[in-house]
Amino acid sequence: MDPTSRPLDMSGPSARVLAQTDDGVSPRRTALRRIAAANRALIEDMVGTEVPPEDLDRVASELEAIGARFRHDRPRSIYEGMAEAAMSGGDIEPFFDHSPLIGLANPLAPPIAIELGADVVTGRVTFGSVYEGPPGCVHGGFVAAAFDEVLGSAQTFSGAPGMTARLTVNYRKPTPLHAPLVIEGRFDRREGRKVFTSGRILADGHVTAEAEGLFVSIDVTKFRELAAGFNRRVADES
Repeated sequence: MDPTSRPLDMSGPSARVLAQTDDGVSPRRTALRRIAAANRALIEDMVGTEVPPEDLDRVASELEAIGARFRHDRPRSIYEGMAEAAMSGGDIEPFFDHSPLIGLANPLAPPIAIELGADVVTGRVTFGSVYEGPPGCVHGGFVAAAFDEVLGSAQTFSGAPGMTARLTVNYRKPTPLHAPLVIEGRFDRREGRKVFTSGRILADGHVTAEAEGLFVSIDVTKFRELAAGFNRRVADES
């Protein structure tokens, strides 16, 4: 590992791992995870369904009624408060719970299960039919997104994590749907604010894609500024 790196802390990728356990999860987060899992299964079953139109109409009405039970509020960033929590040593796990790639409380997430090794981050995931691009294969955009998430965890080994500046993906062969995939991410080196990472995706031991990622370290307060900017735009549009 690069000598400029330093040990991980709980505000790094360890938080992502803990966010995927059920230990100490609040009743609210437990319920959100159940709702997300049910939505995930519904979306998967809906793809390519042959249910007759009259049944589809009834399902649509039921879903509309369920949606009406949620309080409709202005859009807001789910990362509000993340910077303050990270700086004060508070709980930032709920933020990762809503990640579109690993979040158990996000129905759009596959989700990717993140594991930490001594010098590598491993993601494990099976993409369902909703992520289909070429027939029977994962859409290339989701392959890239999966790399961004796993390499984004790996870059935290640098001790100065930041945001993605460049992600280069080499698609070696089609990545299959409905097959267990292993996504490996490594921290390669750090040059000032620049953090370099690399990774690969394996299906049944065969490499389907490789990637190189460049991240640029930023101060944690930048997240507060991004959320504040988002909220200002929403307020101006309302």
